[in-house]
Amino acid sequence: MTVEKIATFPLITMFLLTVIVAYGIAWYYRTDYEPAKMIKAYLIYAPIFAVISIFLQLKIVLIIGIYIFGAVILIFRNQHYFDK
Repeated sequence: MTVEKIATFPLITMFLLTVIVAYGIAWYYRTDYEPAKMIKAYLIYAPIFAVISIFLQLKIVLIIGIYIFGAVILIFRNQHYFDK
């Protein structure tokens, strides 16, 4: 059984970029609670995210996982602003 090494720098880079984008979208739409706008903004980020991730040679499962994690952050941050 072989253990495959995963490059840490591309993984951390895409993780942090996704967190920053999710927080940024939630902050930008903090006064306008219309989920369709936030979803559209996050979907616009998808092809950019995919191209950069593939360029950095991340595995597809990691790309999908990080993107979904960003969506979860977006949902919870948006709820935080909505509750205020």
